[in-house]
Amino acid sequence: VKRVVADMAGELRNSEFRPLGFELDFSRLARKRELPDGGTLSLAGIADRVDGWVHNGRLYLRVVDYKTGKKSFSLSDVWYGLGLQMLLYLFTLSGAAPELYGREAVPAGVLYVPARDVLVSSQTDLTDGEIAEKRRSALQRSGLLLGDAEVLAAMEPPGDALRLPVKWKDGVPSGESLATAEQLGALGRRLDGLLTSLAMEMRRGRIEADPYYKGAQDNACLYCEYAAACRFVDGEGGEERRYLPRLAATRVWEMLERGEENG
Repeated sequence: VKRVVADMAGELRNSEFRPLGFELDFSRLARKRELPDGGTLSLAGIADRVDGWVHNGRLYLRVVDYKTGKKSFSLSDVWYGLGLQMLLYLFTLSGAAPELYGREAVPAGVLYVPARDVLVSSQTDLTDGEIAEKRRSALQRSGLLLGDAEVLAAMEPPGDALRLPVKWKDGVPSGESLATAEQLGALGRRLDGLLTSLAMEMRRGRIEADPYYKGAQDNACLYCEYAAACRFVDGEGGEERRYLPRLAATRVWEMLERGEENG
């Protein structure tokens, strides 16, 4: 616990972003969405931590989620309608910023922060310094961030880059975890469409089994309570699970730019 707390304290000490809220319940802030079929959709959720940085009169917001497991952000999953939670928090809070923080906000990104101790294994003896370095490298965050050099430097100085999933070269950030403001806007519109579609399916009473499958160790059937009575087990019954091939971030951005729909 001490190591986890020390890591988070070190992150905040080295950053210009400051926590604006903990366990933030935005249920009352999220506006109701009118659905094409006449219904309404209400969002509710609690964000572990919300950070902010004011620069040139603009508030940049970042949503942080603590993970005791090995959860990592996947743009491919988001495209398929999975793992939407953090981005929903970010876009909802950004829209509610004038009411909540008294000014307009810019989405600066989302981060999964490891809240676990790192067990180091090695074939040879390691010094205390080598063990500490391996622990630090395993605590890198996962997420999606606004690819603005000033904003990223405010999160973590380039010379001390350790925790963010960003690479720096000659003062220029790079990496698959970065997105432009335009790309984040397109992603926000994609999420709006997914929410509308999901809500309307629920209202129509759609409940047929349609499990996703990404691999033997990553599929919807692994921990399902009904697996013993399901026709999808071991591919029996002639049913096919919904296979979701992993998409590169560049592919997802291309599809979003063209306004493609997920088949």
